[in-house]
Amino acid sequence: MVVSEEHVLVKVAGVFVANTGEAPEETGPVVFLESEAKRILPIYIGVSEAFSIQTAMDNTPYPRPLTHDLFISVLENNGFRIEKIIIDDISEGVFFSRLIISKNGNPSEFDARPSDCIALSVRTSAPVYVSSKVMEQASVEKNDYTVE
Repeated sequence: MVVSEEHVLVKVAGVFVANTGEAPEETGPVVFLESEAKRILPIYIGVSEAFSIQTAMDNTPYPRPLTHDLFISVLENNGFRIEKIIIDDISEGVFFSRLIISKNGNPSEFDARPSDCIALSVRTSAPVYVSSKVMEQASVEKNDYTVE
């Protein structure tokens, strides 16, 4: 779904391990964001963020809150809610995103890593938007990726 000429709504399609270099053993976690047009935006992330995203997607319970769970509790206990995530730029392979939160209808936005924003989004069902420019530059056709 294109929400405007500038942004596309995406869903978190999953966290995978992908080759990050020329050697087969050079691998790392990648999160796939999928558009309605069946384009995939792969974003390479850290191991801890991958763990956080995957456990939230799997609804894995933990006896103690993980960092993203704690952050959400602090926000919600102070009357804030996560409105949306916007991934709006890429420079030299690094993605940039904004976390939009609100309290009493007054939005505030913060610069944040896409991996942290995605981890928050999967926990709160906040929508994730990607700028059309970023999708054009960095996404691939879904059929171009094979998952083993």
